[in-house]
Amino acid sequence: MSRNAELAKIHMGKKQLGLDDETYRAMLDDMFGVATAAKLNFKQRYRLMRHMEERGAVFASKSKSKPTAKPTEDFYVIPDNAPHVQQKRYILALWKKLGWKMGGIDTRMKKQFGVESFIWLNDQAALQTITKDLVSRCQTRGIDTD
Repeated sequence: MSRNAELAKIHMGKKQLGLDDETYRAMLDDMFGVATAAKLNFKQRYRLMRHMEERGAVFASKSKSKPTAKPTEDFYVIPDNAPHVQQKRYILALWKKLGWKMGGIDTRMKKQFGVESFIWLNDQAALQTITKDLVSRCQTRGIDTD
C-alpha cells in the first residue's frame, strides 16, 4: 500500500472514531512524538492503523462484491519489500493451516521475542525458531507443510 493510501486510511479512521484535531494530535504525540501523520514512517503508520482498528475503525476496501461488516482476522499483509518476506509468509501459511487466528501471532511475538508486531520481527534466528515450532506442530497434527 502506498504512503498516501495509508495516510488516507488513517484520516478515515480519525473520522470514524470521531476524533477532533486536538485529541488526534495528542494521540500522535503520545504514541510517536509527532504532531502529524505525515511524519510517520511505514512501521508507525501500520501501528497507528492497528491501534485505530482496536478502537473500532474499519479499514475495508469498497469492492462491489460481498460487503463486510468488519475486517477479516484471517489476513496479515507482509509487504514485498519487508525483510525475510518469504519466510514470514511461510510462517503465516503454517499459522493459518493450524487454524489459529492471525491476531494471535502478534501476541506470541510480544511474549516470546518482545516485538510488538510480527511484521517487525527481523531476527533470522527468531524466525527460524518459529518456523521449526510451527512445522513440528503441523507434523504432529498430520498437516502437510509444503
